[in-house]
Amino acid sequence: MTRFQDPRAAELAQQIDQINVIGWESVCNLALQQHVVKGELSPVETVLHFDMFLTRSKDTADKRQTIWAEQISQGISGIEWYTVKYGGFTVELPRLCEELTLVPGDKEILTCSKPVALDFLTHWNMVFKLWRYDRETESRWLSSQWSQFYTEYMSR
Repeated sequence: MTRFQDPRAAELAQQIDQINVIGWESVCNLALQQHVVKGELSPVETVLHFDMFLTRSKDTADKRQTIWAEQISQGISGIEWYTVKYGGFTVELPRLCEELTLVPGDKEILTCSKPVALDFLTHWNMVFKLWRYDRETESRWLSSQWSQFYTEYMSR
C-alpha cells in the first residue's frame, strides 16, 4: 500500500500515466511495427511512420514536462510512501513516484529514511546470508558479511 507525501500528487501522477498511455498507444501499434519490420511498407510509408513516432514522442514528453513544471511551481512532493512487512517487522519507506519528479525537500526525505532502511536490512540480514556479484572472480557470486555490504554501500 502506498500513500503520497502530498495528496495532490496522486492526481498529477494519474494525469502523467494517462498521457503516457495515450501518447504511446498508437505509436507502439504492434501490427504496424510488424509491417515495418517485415518490409511490407514502402520506404515513404516507413519514413512517415517514423516521423509520426518522433512527433508523438516529443508531444508526450512536452506534456509531461508541463505537468512537472506545475508540480515544481506548486511544490507538490513526488515522494510516495510504501510499507514493507517481513517476519513481523514493518517499516514504512519513501521512494520517488515513477511518474513524478523531485521538488526541493524531497531529497532530504529520502536521505533521512536511509538509516531506517539500513536498520531494517541489518535486522533481517543477521539471519540471512548476503551475496554480492563480482564479475571479476571465477565464481561471480560471493558470500558477504553485513559489515562488508555496509562498507561497500556507504562508499557508493
